[in-house]
Amino acid sequence: MRSDVPQEPGAATPETPISAVSILFNGNPLAIWIYDAATLQFLDANESALAQYGYSREAFLQLKLQDIVLSGQETGEGRGPAIHGDKLHADNAVQRHLRRDGTQMNVAVRSNEVQHLGRRCKLVIAEDVTERWHVNAELVQMAHHDALTGLPNRTLLADRMTQAMTSAQRLKHRTAVICVDLDHFKKVNDWYGHAIGDEHLKHVAGLLTSRLRGMDTVARMGGDEFAIVLGEISSAESASLVGKMLLQALNKPAVIGGYTIEPRASLGIAIYPDHGRNMDEVWRAADAAMYRAKRAGGNRFVVADPDASSTADDSEALDASLRGMLAGDGPLLHYQLQYAPHGGLRGVEAFLRLQDGIRGFIHPDRVIARAEDNGMICPVGRCVVEAVCRQMDQWRSVTDTPLRVAVNISPSQLKRKEFVAETAKSLAKWRIDPACLEMEVTERAVLNIEEILPKMKDLSATGVRFTVDDFGIGYSSLQHLHRLPISTVKIDRTFVDRLCDTASSYPIVKAIIAVGHSMKMEVVAEGVEQEEQRLILSRLGCDGMQGYLLSKPVAPEEIAKVLANTPKDTDASHRIGPPSLRQNGGTRHVRPLTA
Repeated sequence: MRSDVPQEPGAATPETPISAVSILFNGNPLAIWIYDAATLQFLDANESALAQYGYSREAFLQLKLQDIVLSGQETGEGRGPAIHGDKLHADNAVQRHLRRDGTQMNVAVRSNEVQHLGRRCKLVIAEDVTERWHVNAELVQMAHHDALTGLPNRTLLADRMTQAMTSAQRLKHRTAVICVDLDHFKKVNDWYGHAIGDEHLKHVAGLLTSRLRGMDTVARMGGDEFAIVLGEISSAESASLVGKMLLQALNKPAVIGGYTIEPRASLGIAIYPDHGRNMDEVWRAADAAMYRAKRAGGNRFVVADPDASSTADDSEALDASLRGMLAGDGPLLHYQLQYAPHGGLRGVEAFLRLQDGIRGFIHPDRVIARAEDNGMICPVGRCVVEAVCRQMDQWRSVTDTPLRVAVNISPSQLKRKEFVAETAKSLAKWRIDPACLEMEVTERAVLNIEEILPKMKDLSATGVRFTVDDFGIGYSSLQHLHRLPISTVKIDRTFVDRLCDTASSYPIVKAIIAVGHSMKMEVVAEGVEQEEQRLILSRLGCDGMQGYLLSKPVAPEEIAKVLANTPKDTDASHRIGPPSLRQNGGTRHVRPLTA
């Protein structure tokens, strides 16, 4: 850098010798350059800038700002600059810049006005974020589509449902939601393997899509569940005709991987506004109708009752179960083991279990969703945290090794002013190290950063750890993570499902691990069901894994058996785990731990 040091606007410009400021300029790993605010001529650049743009110093100083900044380009993270006179607009946005070889890059720009050589200039820091932007762009695509079938996912489906219902209200017509659940899909995986199961799901996705109109939406909800939004219908009879047509298509045998499979399904149909006044009510009505079809033997469709009483019945039963849990002995919790790549036990995740007399255990997502709807989420959450602390105290009777337990937390809990004090009280009551409690928040919750940040900071100050669950399906939270006290990100299972496909999820998983580690966070993968997935995750440096390959959610007594075999020494936590994982460098197959 020249001998004069850039000054703040309006400051004097004395000739000064090379100083620490000059060293920070020339030795900075980020590209920094100075240009004349009036002529846009470059006046100086550090070595990082010359290397980033591919110019010699002499060649770079012959350029003007418009020679490297592409005007009006939109990158996806922000709109690029438009150059007018001495103003470089969209400061602190991501802009598109041009290298000497003609290639483009995405650059995060930060600038300040300075006095340099007696002129009014701008000093610009230009950070190349091309790789980060590409990761974000891939996550944008993955955020709204299922990785296996390419269909819209839950997030995009919710948007399509809202659009369809808004249109129906405005134009005075009806719209329908159809919940589709494949019958006996588990047998397909068990008999023919997961690869055939995946092909079967793609076949079903194609069948559903090909039988519907362009205004309709088919989405995969996860596992063997699909959902359909019929954009415009005249009556419930029209939706019934669609249901009948879909069942006929699904009843035709198909040859998949050399095996003949008949993809039967149970369908539940609900109409807006007949069965609900909003998206949630219509969805619950369709879901309840689908379960009625399943209970009746499957391979049929059921239309929700005109008064949606089936939905009310299901919801009322679930409400009663939640009230009974709060008034009784507390929640029934099962725990799923998390292992490190070398076979050590990283911790466990707690799952709330409620029993349904017909369907068995109700999925935790449905329980939490209902608790959110009926206003019981905060007492239920408080009850779960208390139960987890009590259980950790009981496990101390079989091992001295600290065990990290993850608990799913609702944003509603984090908004309550009493939440921090209640959590601290439970930890103190059972003498639990706060660092052993790991609270999982969804990536969608991270988007409401201003509402949850204060409580997260307060809890983090006590030692409680935080994890972002389902990471990767809501890419926009990436920009917020550095503001939150997050210690772990958990890769969503949809990416792990397709991890062995190098052209699909592999680059995304690799990028998430790299981004997480660059932000000093641990990365855990959920939904690990294949040995090949475990080996790939180990090679990529994933810090933890959970899934049916390693352990199903089991009762606390089963966890106690694992802990009882823990070596009681300072390095014990690195050797807990199935013996098959701890032999031969952790490369052998791990049998699932079952209840």
